Amino acid sequence: MNLNLLLLNSTKTSAAEEFVKLDPYGIGMAVMAMLVVILVLALAAITFQNIDNLIHFFTKLLSKKSVKAEIPSKTEKSSTSGDDIAAIALALYLYKNELHDTESLTLTFNRISRTYSPWSSKIYGIMNKAIKRTPLSK
Repeated sequence: MNLNLLLLNSTKTSAAEEFVKLDPYGIGMAVMAMLVVILVLALAAITFQNIDNLIHFFTKLLSKKSVKAEIPSKTEKSSTSGDDIAAIALALYLYKNELHDTESLTLTFNRISRTYSPWSSKIYGIMNKAIKRTPLSK
């Protein structure tokens, strides 16, 4: 009985060894991995492109359920004339124009001389070797 178990165990190969026998260079595995990545990216792109439509679809479903349960189906259409719409548009236009001030578009610059600044104080620590010295100067 022990001999049978030893023979069975010796003939069994692991899944990795079988995969290596089927695809010794790993080309199949690489192609499968690339296809999985491309499919996931495509699904994500389609989802992100259509997320607006999905949101509107679900909000319409939820709003229809809540409106049907609460409000009876009485719809009244209000008719507005073109004169009313024109008056409202003119009022909004005039209101928007009054919000902005008229400015002279003049820029002024005030120069302030500061004697101390961390940037200007760094020059005091540098030795200026570029000054040309003559033999007569000390």
